[in-house]
Amino acid sequence: MNKDKLTLLLASAVTLLLGPGAGHLIIKEWKRAIFFITLAMALLLILASTFISSVGQETLEAVATFQNIEQFKNIYSKFQEENPNTMLIFNIFFAALWAYSIVDLFRIARQKGVFTKKEQ
Repeated sequence: MNKDKLTLLLASAVTLLLGPGAGHLIIKEWKRAIFFITLAMALLLILASTFISSVGQETLEAVATFQNIEQFKNIYSKFQEENPNTMLIFNIFFAALWAYSIVDLFRIARQKGVFTKKEQ
């Protein structure tokens, strides 16, 4: 296995572990990395704003300390139960973004000729 294939596998593993765009940083595809990371952050911000508007700022301030982490978990679980469509849409979009980020790594590798046949 050559160095380019190992780099691709490392980039894919990093993307799986850290999220969309992380592997693009390894292969030095800066614009694509910023694109995927920005999209992921936008999705998370949309979910966070929906969560805050649903439970209220006062509730979050009441559990802002780490001493009340169990209370926060309960509030978030209740949010998930009360907003199944929101969670489903978020999960679908985030999973699709994550998967496409990995597919894009392999597409870039193919364009760069990482998967060319060996000369005999």
